[in-house]
Amino acid sequence: MISKKERIIWVAVVVFVIAISFINIYRPSRAGAQERGGDNDFYRYMTLFQNVYNSLQENFVDSDKVSAKKLITGAIKGMLEAVDDPFTMLMDDKLTAELNSEMAGEFGGLGIVLGMNDDSWLTVTAPIEDTPAERIGVHGGDIISEIDGKTTKGMSIEQAVKILRGKPGTKVTITVVREGEDEPLRFTITRAIINIKSVKYQMLPGPEKTGYVRITTFGDKTLNELKAALADLNQNGMKRIIVDLRNNPGGRLDTAFRTVDLFVSQGKIVYTRGRNPQQNSDFYAQPNDDLCIDIPMIVLVNKYSASASEIFAGAIRDNKRGVLVGEKTFGKFSVQQVLPLDPKNNVTYKMTIAKYYTPLGRSLHKEGLPPDYTADEEQFSKEDMTAVRKIREGKFISEYMKQHPKADADAVAIPKLAATLSTSCIKVRQELLERMIAIERGRAESYKRVVDLKYDRQLQYSMELIGKPATFDYKKLDDAQAAAAKTNAQPDKTAK
Repeated sequence: MISKKERIIWVAVVVFVIAISFINIYRPSRAGAQERGGDNDFYRYMTLFQNVYNSLQENFVDSDKVSAKKLITGAIKGMLEAVDDPFTMLMDDKLTAELNSEMAGEFGGLGIVLGMNDDSWLTVTAPIEDTPAERIGVHGGDIISEIDGKTTKGMSIEQAVKILRGKPGTKVTITVVREGEDEPLRFTITRAIINIKSVKYQMLPGPEKTGYVRITTFGDKTLNELKAALADLNQNGMKRIIVDLRNNPGGRLDTAFRTVDLFVSQGKIVYTRGRNPQQNSDFYAQPNDDLCIDIPMIVLVNKYSASASEIFAGAIRDNKRGVLVGEKTFGKFSVQQVLPLDPKNNVTYKMTIAKYYTPLGRSLHKEGLPPDYTADEEQFSKEDMTAVRKIREGKFISEYMKQHPKADADAVAIPKLAATLSTSCIKVRQELLERMIAIERGRAESYKRVVDLKYDRQLQYSMELIGKPATFDYKKLDDAQAAAAKTNAQPDKTAK
């Protein structure tokens, strides 16, 4: 039994824990709480909390399961989950370390960026490029329904991360529900050290000298990698640039701000507004080396471009530095802060404290940033997706690459591969098979070819647009966006 003195001490500890767990928590007087009504009666609900805690400590059958640490940590976790925000969570020492390693650009796992959909199912925001998940065929938008045979319903993002991450070389099986597939798909993926090369680039073919830069994430190394890429492209005579943020799930927001500096010499980049005035900030472009100030610019986006990607794209567009091509973005315009909870054990918690606004005041959280020119990605048929999955499962492409590392044999070898697949009851279009081989060969060439114009419809459309001065008629584009907003429709600027 707990003595009266012990209970008094415990109440003081609980109040202290809750006070340090929130920024500027409002502790009303008893009179104030009564005036405001039941939902905000701090003392009433703290009494309920204390009663449950005491009851568990005194009566729960397994005393080793009701330590103060376990119960109060669980209560804090539940408190953070109660706000119903997928980006607000408790982070134990492992999650805190993993967050830091992600920003550094190296960690062990599958290469999946996780989110939560409106039905509280774990969702793949995007697979990270050149990782086990991306190579095996995990797609953005996939709903992860099971991990190693256990349902993920009700599982938090941090719980899933703990399971999915692990020792390199070990395996984990995920079951995903994918739009267009009648049955769930299962992928057994081998964990690996994930080294993220966040910037890939090349000069696109043709006399126009179009530089192409793909930013896969905004991490600690991104700014320096981007500076080096732009310097190299400039040295080779770049006259216009396409920045590709498709499938970029975000990353470090301060990195996104500083990358905008390489394209915008002045003006506002983004601003935040929160519940408390101290969360309000305005970020402006800073003087730079004028690496890419005057040349025509297009930013490629899709529905998996999120967070820091959207800030970059919004800053470029609202400052009339470039136009957006592709699809409406993901719609994560909220600000999270990681705060220490138990520094001794490296335990932190993360919570949403504000929302981002583009320079022109657009708050697009859960809505997404609309493109100036819509270009949908190629849609594959159900038969195509089934064929791709079976080819990957059978490792036919990797075996083909071992025998034919160079493209000079493709004209004869690809039809032979198609015949082999047919004998295995895999029917695939030759164009699709050629595309799969081209993608794999591009990986094998260690980023010498980071994109293939032949198969990229959105990039092809961008190449058409960037050479036309009318593409950058911002007044016309702004009028189209305003009209679209009134009718809740996309601007009528669609790739045919």
